[in-house]
Amino acid sequence: MIIKSLQVQNFRNFEYEDFQFEPGVNILLGDNAQGKTNVLEALWLFSACKSFRVNDDKPFIRIGEHRSAIYGEYHRNDRIYRPVMKFYDDKRREIFLNNVAVRPREIVGQFPAVLFFPDHLSLIKGSPELRRKFLDLALCQTDPSMLVVLNEYNKVHQQRNALLKQYRERIDAKSALDVWDEKIASLSARIAWKRNEYLTEMSPFAQKVMDEISGGKEKLEICYRTVCNFPVRDVEDLEDKFFYALKSHREKDIITGHTSTGVHRDDFDLFINGENAKIYASQGQQRSAVMALKMAEADLLRKATGEFPIMLFDDVFSELDPYRRSYIIERIRGRQVILSCCEDTGDFAEAKIFRIRGGRVE
Repeated sequence: MIIKSLQVQNFRNFEYEDFQFEPGVNILLGDNAQGKTNVLEALWLFSACKSFRVNDDKPFIRIGEHRSAIYGEYHRNDRIYRPVMKFYDDKRREIFLNNVAVRPREIVGQFPAVLFFPDHLSLIKGSPELRRKFLDLALCQTDPSMLVVLNEYNKVHQQRNALLKQYRERIDAKSALDVWDEKIASLSARIAWKRNEYLTEMSPFAQKVMDEISGGKEKLEICYRTVCNFPVRDVEDLEDKFFYALKSHREKDIITGHTSTGVHRDDFDLFINGENAKIYASQGQQRSAVMALKMAEADLLRKATGEFPIMLFDDVFSELDPYRRSYIIERIRGRQVILSCCEDTGDFAEAKIFRIRGGRVE
């Protein structure tokens, strides 16, 4: 799996640039706010069909323009793929793969990549939303069908909340709420089951990385938290538990106007030597645990696809101490890496360097 090129046109602060990448390490070098992260964002859009920074397409369009586009070329399994995304200020984006119009679910998973950006360093102590986002993006890479399920859940969740706010004015509110409860319970069960399955498969890979970083001194465990404790008999059993919880919290939900039960409230915990990392781990241990998760994500993608994913690092090397930085450098050796940084530390002697300033490559 190799990304050969990326062209950006009126994308963010770029008017037009053509990036020709090498199979090894590629460094986007420059001061802050010059456009380095914009390049990584464009590449990540090919992988996940969504940004890791914003939820709207409008910021992708250069100020003063009405549309933008990104063009790529990557080689995978001896085949050439050319994805294209076009963004407009007055209509929905268009996506093409090898000149054929496709939907997001048809492109997710086609361009395996692992993204590591500064927010991930707060993954352990950060909000549950951050951990759910990390988990869902990783899951969709190995199982693209989950993108449809997650999008459907978000729609149903919003519709149930809308009904809760109108509950006392609608004659058919109770029967309508029963329907939404069944849908939320069904979708929640499928998502929670898949999330737990993914974390269970990730655990030995993450533990291996933690062993290597700590010299065998630290054991990492991952525990998914949902409406009930795992193991659960099957998806149907989990669906029943979600449905019962929704019924139990119905009066509270009607009062607040929000759905208090469902996978939008789920989370996962990490334990280091049996202690909750969020509470007891040092900053160094927490960063080691995050590194273990990201490296394990890459290992799972390699297992699923048979190829190394593209590694995208957005200005995280400066946030790591020399020991952990050296570990990642050794771990990613021989893979294609695209990373951004403010100064060349000399860690990658053979790297191709793109010097970026004001949305231009100098």
